[in-house]
Amino acid sequence: MMKKSFLGFVLVLVCSFAFCLPKDERLVVLTCADNPPYEFVSSGVIVGFDIDLAKLIAKRLHRQCDIKDMPFASVIPSLRAKQGDMAIAAITPTDLRKKSLDFSIPYQSNASALVIVKTEDFSNVEGGAYFPLELLKKRILGVQLGTHHEADIREADIEGATIRRYDSVSNLVAEMEKSVRNVGTLYGIILGVPEAKAIVGKNEKLAFYKLKFEDSFAIAFPNESLLVEDINRIINDLVLEGKISELEKKWGISD
Repeated sequence: MMKKSFLGFVLVLVCSFAFCLPKDERLVVLTCADNPPYEFVSSGVIVGFDIDLAKLIAKRLHRQCDIKDMPFASVIPSLRAKQGDMAIAAITPTDLRKKSLDFSIPYQSNASALVIVKTEDFSNVEGGAYFPLELLKKRILGVQLGTHHEADIREADIEGATIRRYDSVSNLVAEMEKSVRNVGTLYGIILGVPEAKAIVGKNEKLAFYKLKFEDSFAIAFPNESLLVEDINRIINDLVLEGKISELEKKWGISD
């Protein structure tokens, strides 16, 4: 009896250090699978940088990763309602969001980009220079609803600019493709550099330029989540082990 008690104590001790959890316990992860290369659907399966990261985290927590797909505008409200354990969807931890959610440490920095029809000469912004915001005066620009890109471009207060909101990246791209055919009204769309690269890579008539906005991505949690500390430690470990860099190369995020 004494031997069994001792073994039980050792098992509890080991589990506390190894995030030991029941094998059938799930890590419910909310996302919006409409944002390549971070999260998108390929051959009927949700894949991407964020999805791989979520699976690595779940594995180290000894949980099964359960991905829940939804529109981006629903991700944060659903998390506030505790319909998931965490959300990973290229989310920027803004001050407003921090009022109602907890966040991990940043796992990646992200610059914004402008995608436009390749019809004008912008040689003055080649070589990594930022696209001049004054050239966006009185232009019609598209952003994804609820993203930090929308907040950034509104705060820039560009004279005469019209901001149109779309519920998905797919709809943004569809509207931009109308402009390629000269039947659309959008001058350009604003999203992250990796997303812009993915879009331009599929349409040679489009070009992208960096904008002078930069943010970071973090994992979001319901308030007072017990997972934050453990997942921060895991993210630090993944950075030190080079796993984050490997994912960036795999998904074409790093140069």
